[in-house]
This record gives sequence, structure tokens and C-alpha cells, in this order.
Amino acid sequence: MRRPALGPAFRDLWAAQAVSQFGANVSVVALPLVAAVTLHADGVRLGLLSAAGTLPHLVVSPFAGVWVDRHSRRLLLVCADLTRAALLLAVPVAAVCHVLSPSLLVVVALLIGAQGAVSDVGYSALLPTLVAPGDLVRANARFELSGSGATILGSSAGGAAVQLLTGPWALLGNAGAYALSAVFTWRLPREDRPRAPEAAETDVWRQMRAGAAYVLGSRTLRAVTAATTVFNLFLFVSEPPLLLFLTRTLALPPSWTGAVFAASGAGAGAGALVAGGVARRFGTRAALCWSLALAGAAGLAVPAAVHLPGPAAAAVIAGSHFVTSALVIVFNVTQRAVRAVLTPPALYGRVNASIRTLVLGVASSGALAGGWLAHRTAPQTALAVGAVGMTCACAFLLPLRTALSRGGTVRTRETAGW
Repeated sequence: MRRPALGPAFRDLWAAQAVSQFGANVSVVALPLVAAVTLHADGVRLGLLSAAGTLPHLVVSPFAGVWVDRHSRRLLLVCADLTRAALLLAVPVAAVCHVLSPSLLVVVALLIGAQGAVSDVGYSALLPTLVAPGDLVRANARFELSGSGATILGSSAGGAAVQLLTGPWALLGNAGAYALSAVFTWRLPREDRPRAPEAAETDVWRQMRAGAAYVLGSRTLRAVTAATTVFNLFLFVSEPPLLLFLTRTLALPPSWTGAVFAASGAGAGAGALVAGGVARRFGTRAALCWSLALAGAAGLAVPAAVHLPGPAAAAVIAGSHFVTSALVIVFNVTQRAVRAVLTPPALYGRVNASIRTLVLGVASSGALAGGWLAHRTAPQTALAVGAVGMTCACAFLLPLRTALSRGGTVRTRETAGW
């Protein structure tokens, strides 16, 4: 029997996020390539650039959770998109004025990351208010599927644009994508949602602590957050050396680098298609544990590709990214459904913000460590360290005993905090 549609409000949010993610993936490829190819930045500077894009999640996300629970999530998302569009326009303007530098790119990445932190918390909190709890896995899978398409198109477009148009001009389309995302988000209905019990209070710190306390008080959320944090730490250790490995060790052209990142999008699409079935077939615990373990193990193929000729190395790395991304999406779809079911609606924003503060807050440390390690040793050594660390992250999930029923709802003994 065919399931009912998720509704027009969901479709608008889905479209907004798809367009926004396309623009974000152009930036993911284009900004580092501008630094590495156009400005000849070294591993340390690439590490700083990667860290700048993720550091705001550590600083901004806790406050964003309070804002999201106090104010209109729709308006916050619109403002975040428009601000990112304006910031990206500054890069080609700086190029025209001959003031473009790695330092300026770090500042732009830092400010865009701050808006991205607000956007991520806002849409994660808004989605459960637009669909029924039983449809959360399906809705999250749709988001991941569109995100995979955005990764394929955005990464390919970013690499090709840097090669054909030069990096700064590649970001113009990205700014337009954020503006279009703001239009779709503006179309969402005004929110009619319960206010947090503390909404009338002015103690922001107390409200932030409420979200963190709920996560720490839940055994399942605590374990999933710890595993995700460790996985992300070592994932970002791999990012700066990966770019050096592709552009200098293997000497791949920018278009090939974009194609490697596009393979991640294709893998994400595959993961989104099978995520719901994997969770129903094997249960939440198995889906979470095995997806992280195998995702990290697949990353070991990347440093091994140094022994292959250019085209074969690119194919192996693309295949590794495909498998890793597919498994990460299986993990993400499953854990987001678990998180939404275990969290009271009044705490959606703060719980999501608390989790994102941890899981993305370590990204800046990982990126700096990866850049330093690649500078002091070799890119393939840093990549091997990252892959081993990602594989070990699943250890935090082994004590869990939750399961996913065939109906798509989470069965758990936890009731504290409801």
C-alpha cells in the first residue's frame, strides 16, 4: 500500500535544503581549491580554513538552540541563507580588488559556518513539526537523498568551475543558490508550536544547560553523540591531507578532485535509499554500529591508493568515498529518527544544538590536527590515522540495546525526561 504524501510544507523545506546544500557543496570544493590552487596555501593554512568552517558549531550552536526554541525557525533559516549569499559575494569582489588572501577566506568561512550552524539547528528542529513521528525515517531519508544529489552536482560544479572560471567566480552560483533557498523557506507556514516552559525567562545559559542535561541524561542519546563526535573528529583529521593528497601527491586536476567529492554524493544517495530498510531489517543498534565501523574501514583504501597510477588511484578513492558516504547516511538517518522520538518537542532546538555543538565542535580541532600531521609527516599517513579513528568510533555504541520495530518506531526502555 502506498504511503501518503508528506505534505506541501515538507516539500518546501525539502526544496529549500536541497538548493542550500547544492550551494554549500560548491563551497566545500571551491573554497579549499581557491586556497590550494589559486593562492598556493600549505597544509597548515588549509587546516585553518577547514577549521574555520566548523568552529562556529562549537560557539554558535548552543545559542542557536535557544533562539530556535524562542523565535520563528522559519525566519531564522531565511536570514541565515541571505547572510551566506552576501558573504559569498565578497570573495569575487575581493578578487577584483586584488585583496583576496587565505586570511580573508578563513574569515568568510568562519562567518558562513556561523550561519550554517543556525541553519542546521533550525531545520533539524523544524522538520519534526512538519511530519508525523512515524514518517521521520522516511522524511530524513528524503533529505539525505536530495543532499546526495546536491553533493554530486555541487561538488562536480565546484571543481569544474574552479578549473574553468577560476575559484572566486565559481562562488557566484553558490550565492544564488542560498537566495533561492530563502525563497522556498519563506513559503513555509507560520509556526504553531508549543513554547518551551522557560521561554519567558531571560537566563539563556539555563536554557542551554537544559538541552545538554537532557542529552547527558539519556543513555541512548549519550552513546550516539559520543560515537558521532569521535567519528567526526577523525573524519576532519582526514580533510586537509585529502586535498593535499589529491592535488599534490597524486597531482589530480581540479575537475577530477570535484569528481571524487561527487562520488560521496552518489554514495549518500545510495545510503538514503536503503537506510530505512537497513534499520527495519537489522534493528537500530546493528544499523548504527556496523555503519560507522564499515565507513571508517572503507577509508583505509584512500592512503593505499598512493601506489596506483593517477586514474586508478582516483577511481579507488572515489569508490572509497562512495562506500563511506553511503554508510554514514545510514547512520545519520537512523540516529536522527531516534533523536526525534526521544526528544520532547519543546526541547527540539536545544537538544539538537547541544548534540551539534559536540559532534561538529570537534571538527575544527580535527582539521587543525590533520593539517599539522600532513605538514609534519605525509598526507597518506594523516589519512590512515583518520580512517583508523573513524573505525574505532563504533565502540561507544556496543552497549546499546535499542531496536527499530517493523512499523518504524523506536522501542526503548528509556522514559526519563519525557
